[in-house]
Amino acid sequence: MNDLKCPYCGNETVEMNEQGTDKYRCKTCGKTFGLKSNEVVKDCHTFYFSTGGFHQGFKQILIEERDSYADVTLTPPISVRIDGEMKLRITLNEWQAIKDELFNELFILSWDEEYYDPYILDGTQWELKLTFDDRETFEVSGSNAFPELFGELLEYLDSYFEQVGAEEKR
Repeated sequence: MNDLKCPYCGNETVEMNEQGTDKYRCKTCGKTFGLKSNEVVKDCHTFYFSTGGFHQGFKQILIEERDSYADVTLTPPISVRIDGEMKLRITLNEWQAIKDELFNELFILSWDEEYYDPYILDGTQWELKLTFDDRETFEVSGSNAFPELFGELLEYLDSYFEQVGAEEKR
């Protein structure tokens, strides 16, 4: 379990949580997180993520579950956009693997609603939305401030953004 990171402080001092509704507890900050049940994961049918800013433009990914597959729409920033958006079709197993990463590795549902740094006027804005069957839409966004595991999210999504020439430059 050492490869799991706390979504609040980023430390790898994570242990199983025996009490409450959350699966894990961080030994460093004491906060709990993670789903004990996979019902929420199964009920999630749409994922949307956008990141960018004034100078680099915005890139977006939208994944929508269908009956026997999921549609992926990738939109690169205007600076690299040649033919506009790209549409892909992935299997439900691939979509499930993405949801497993979002919910069980990055702990998206434990992220705060908003991350904002008022001292930076121009920089990176981002937005993430998850839509569920029987649950309220989950939305989180930020402007020049990020959750602890944001870098890991960008790294994970890079394999999709590479297909339209919009991967993160390191």
